[in-house]
Parts: sequence; structure tokens; C-alpha cells
Amino acid sequence: MRRYLATTRAFLINAIQLELAYRFNALARLTNTAMYLLAGLVVVATVFSHAGSVGGWSMPETLGVFGVFMTIQQLVDCAIAPNLGRLSEYMRTGNFDYILLRPIDSQFHVSLRNFDLWCLPGLAVGLTLIGYAMQATGGITLTRLGLTLAMLLAAAAIVYALWLILKTMAFWFIQVDNLTVLFITILNIGRFPITAFPPAFRLLFTFVIPIAFVTTVPAAAAVGRLDWTMGLTAVAMAGVLLVASRAFWLWAIRNYMSASS
Repeated sequence: MRRYLATTRAFLINAIQLELAYRFNALARLTNTAMYLLAGLVVVATVFSHAGSVGGWSMPETLGVFGVFMTIQQLVDCAIAPNLGRLSEYMRTGNFDYILLRPIDSQFHVSLRNFDLWCLPGLAVGLTLIGYAMQATGGITLTRLGLTLAMLLAAAAIVYALWLILKTMAFWFIQVDNLTVLFITILNIGRFPITAFPPAFRLLFTFVIPIAFVTTVPAAAAVGRLDWTMGLTAVAMAGVLLVASRAFWLWAIRNYMSASS
């Protein structure tokens, strides 16, 4: 355990050093975050200028959904994409062989080696929107905070597991980037409550492509609308997907043909 904590600390220090070497990136990312937030707020405001609710959700509640979406997206940009996004490159260059030789778990290394720290302001904005939604719909309480945190962790686990499964396909198919681009595109559906879509699409984006568990369910916990069945299902789905992604990874490792062979 100490080895992994020390390794994570070394990865973070290295990320900070790299980011400080390119400080202009901070301004660029802050500008992008501000523009993205403004665009999202304009879309929500435009929708509510023509309707009193979206799928039965008020404007503060819908902003909570957008806040959850932004939080999860920033987690992807900060940690998941910079790491798992390089797996195909490791395969092409043969660097994955060296990862396997290191005295730490290969999935741990591939998942946490790189961090994009300039995503943190966007993450703070997303959490602020969630806090606003809480305050506007009954106040911030320990129960809401606890449930929201649990649902956010479940959402992050679901996204990570699905991303890992898609990227693990790089062991057989080098070009898998199109799959993750498609995944990101579908994830954008989570900007609005899942109840805003027709019934058939609700089922699709809940039990086939679990967008509802990534954005709507955490937002429901934040604004006091959480259905316990959905909450428990989200946790169960996160656990199942994590186990499945780990099993798929280990199976891929066992069948991996070294680039030097």
C-alpha cells in the first residue's frame, strides 16, 4: 500500500512540474472553462425561457444536473483521458512492455500516470453548481452531501470502468479512439435530466448506456429527489462494471503478445 501511495505522490509531483513548465496552458484552460460554463448556462436559460420545467425538473435542479455533468467531464479530462487515452500509443511504441516490468500493477500505472491539473478550476465550477442546486432546493445538509458524494463516486467509477473496457480493446485493435469519441458524444446527453427524453430513450440511457446513473442520479441526490432503488442500482452497477473491467484487463494481459516477440 505504501508503495502505491508513494507512486501516486510521485506521479502528482511530476504532473505539477510538467504543467508549470507550460503556464500559458493555465490561461487557455481557464478561458475554455469559462466559455464552456457560459455556453451551458445560456442553453439552460434558453430552454427555461420557453418552458417552466425540463422533464419535471426546475431550473435550479437542472443546473444541478449540468453541474454533475461538468464535474464528471472534468474528472475525465483531468485523469481518465490523459491516462487511458495513451494505451494505444503504449501498444504501438512497445512502451507497454516496460510498464509490465515495473513493480506495480499495470492497470494502476496506466490509470494514474498522468494528470491534467488545469482541469481543477472546471471541477470546482461543477461542484459549485451542485452546491447552488442543493441550496436552492432545500438547503445543504449532511445527508444530501453524503448521498451526493456516494452517487458521484459511483458515477465516476462507471465512467472509468466503461472507458477502461473500451481502451482495453487496444490489445487487439490499435485504433479504438473512435469508440471513446462516440462515448464522449453520448455522455453529452447527460447535460439534462433523463426524464426529459421519451420513454424508449430513457430505458436506453439508463439500462443499456448508463447515462442516467452518471448525471441524473447524482443530481437527484443533491436536490432531494433520489429514488433509493436507482441509488442502490447505481452503486451495484459501479461495482459490477469495476469488477468486469478488471477481469477484462487481466484477461487481456494474459493474452498480450509482447511488441518484441
